[in-house]
Amino acid sequence: MKRGIIIIENKTVSVTGNEVWMTATEIAGLFHAGVPAVNAAIKAVRKSDVLNDYEVCRYMRLENGLHADVYALEIIIPIAFRLNTYCTHVFRRWWKTEKYGRKL
Repeated sequence: MKRGIIIIENKTVSVTGNEVWMTATEIAGLFHAGVPAVNAAIKAVRKSDVLNDYEVCRYMRLENGLHADVYALEIIIPIAFRLNTYCTHVFRRWWKTEKYGRKL
């Protein structure tokens, strides 16, 4: 399965590929946050039982040959609301625009 990732450059959010699946390290890089903070946010969202683990978390082989847990866009969105960085603000603004078709 080819996985897509999210990139934030110059206040612009772009998505590569059709299905977004990112590692905790990639999410931390996206939001300019620490990996422990991202892992804590992932744990909190998963513990809330709002999302099904089998839908938002997979263990897969990466391009470099290693295996890692990857997370879907459905869990990346609530993570963006749990962290407070400039990049999470940019991402939330982008997501609201994508969702509602206008800036809020």
